[in-house]
Amino acid sequence: MSPPFALLRVRVQPESPAEIPAEWVALNAAGAVVTRGRSALDSLPAAEAVEILIPAGRVTPHRLEIPASGARFEAALVRQALEDRVLGDLDRCIIVSGTRQDKWLTVWVAERAWVASLLEAITAAGCVATRLTPEQCLLDAGEIAESPSGWIFLSEAGAFGLLPTRDLALALIGTAAHDQPDLLAASADTRRVNLLTGMPRLKRAAAGFSPQLLKPAALLLIAAALVYLLAQFATLRQLSGQEAALRQSIRQNFAAARPGVPIVDPILQWRQSQGKPAGGPGMDALDALADFAVQAGIVLHPQRVEVNDMQLKLTLTAADAGALKPVLQQKGIVFETGSTDTGLAQITIRQKPGGRP
Repeated sequence: MSPPFALLRVRVQPESPAEIPAEWVALNAAGAVVTRGRSALDSLPAAEAVEILIPAGRVTPHRLEIPASGARFEAALVRQALEDRVLGDLDRCIIVSGTRQDKWLTVWVAERAWVASLLEAITAAGCVATRLTPEQCLLDAGEIAESPSGWIFLSEAGAFGLLPTRDLALALIGTAAHDQPDLLAASADTRRVNLLTGMPRLKRAAAGFSPQLLKPAALLLIAAALVYLLAQFATLRQLSGQEAALRQSIRQNFAAARPGVPIVDPILQWRQSQGKPAGGPGMDALDALADFAVQAGIVLHPQRVEVNDMQLKLTLTAADAGALKPVLQQKGIVFETGSTDTGLAQITIRQKPGGRP
């Protein structure tokens, strides 16, 4: 169920906002006042958006002559201009740019510690502030209004001010100025500034959890995963190349050491040749296969060779299998045929005791 009000506008006092009941008005989607009241922060009614009015005595507007430029360059120019205007350390202030009129830029300055304490009090009361709006931003040009800090005004030229009495305000901007009797009920204005933008960390904390906050972390995690996969792919390609080079080197070394011997499985053949010379007593099925392969004049390129005490299993292409079968039949060697899931042929040769096929 959605909150009953579109906007709750709350005015806090310049002193401790947590201890003094706050004045508030509730507005509907059309900007009309539905109800109003005064209560502690933990008793405020629910609303879709909550706008906290910053007392005029806690925020200062400055009208600076700053040419339009990029955000980073403009921020540097603003800080440089404020060095001559603001007493104290600018690092302890939040600085938020407001409206611009040609080369004139309105900049709002507030004490960071006070704004932080205000947000902490609001959060502790179970309220989520969506905007922190200076009271002066609710005025139209040529208007004056009474606030907890004094009389505020906005001149026709766009200058803001805060004075202790109404007469001083009228004397400064002229008798043509008109009063704004109900500042809390003022309509929305595009000139408003949100001081939350000057405190991004507190803004995120006040806004509560949002899935959007996880987006940077998710993107970083995806990027890390892609880098890891690319690294693994590069490693696999490197290992595959090394394996191919090693196999080729073994084949070449075996061919150089034993010229004329058909290469079936050079690693197994090399191990067997070290302990059992080819053609001598104890020659196993692999040696016998190499012998009759030489006699038959065929060259085998097995994809896989499996040898144990009782059988020799060769995985060959169909062409090699077709060339080997007549040789086995001619020599009276018993064998079995089969196939793999990938379409290769398998020939299994049973061995006799002593290692002969």
